[in-house]
Amino acid sequence: MESRWHWSRIFMLLGLALFISSCTPKPLETKAAAYYATPVITYLKDCPANDCQVVGALYRGEQMEKLEVKDGWWRVQTKRTNLKGWLRPELLSPEPVPLDNYYVAVDSLELRECPSPDCPFRKILLKGDRLEKIAENDQGWLRVLVEKDASIGWVPLAQLSDRLEQPPLQTEAEEKIYLYAAAAATNLHSLPLFSSKTVKTVPLNEKLEVLVQHGKDWYKVRHLLSGAEGWAAAKDLKSAPVEAPPLKPKRKFRKKPAAPKSPPPPAEAPLEPEAM
Repeated sequence: MESRWHWSRIFMLLGLALFISSCTPKPLETKAAAYYATPVITYLKDCPANDCQVVGALYRGEQMEKLEVKDGWWRVQTKRTNLKGWLRPELLSPEPVPLDNYYVAVDSLELRECPSPDCPFRKILLKGDRLEKIAENDQGWLRVLVEKDASIGWVPLAQLSDRLEQPPLQTEAEEKIYLYAAAAATNLHSLPLFSSKTVKTVPLNEKLEVLVQHGKDWYKVRHLLSGAEGWAAAKDLKSAPVEAPPLKPKRKFRKKPAAPKSPPPPAEAPLEPEAM
């Protein structure tokens, strides 16, 4: 009887312990708060001070997590690249930042240094490239940040779209267009300018894949053998291989006969001593 009572007490105590443990509140799992960059572009530093070295760039709307606080600065880690660094908390927002995005609506577009078609251009944008608006003037030009490489410049608003247009479906035969180098040495340039850097020089009749056409005078092409890409002048390209010009025979030049050697001048007779 005592044995049964003993075991009953043990089971009661175990049950009471389980009940109490189930009532104990579990610690809440806190999720790290997300913050978003508000300037169009800002920079992370390697220490919490203005004169510290820059470790990377942040762009508007980029999401990050706060790691620590020191001297009024926050150390953060970006979600996209896991980059860590310091910045001022005034440059962050706890709410997602709306972005004013546009897309290039033409086959090729020049990113210019100022809002005028007479300004020099820095690069060529292609259809579908995503741009973030930085500023706008009253002549219909936007200053933009190019998403794919973070370059900044001016483009006309009329050649942009606020939505990404899907390209029409193409048959396999229409997908790629090829041209052939029609000059003895065709230069591929970094920009559609003869003064720009030469990326590669290809010989006559090399096959080139057309990537995009810029105006009537330039094509962006890919050299199939090397994979090099660059801009080639339309005048140096043909739709089919061209016949190499025949080699001009070398002209043979007859050597002029050597001029006859003139006889050496007669030796002068030695002077006779004068008579005393």
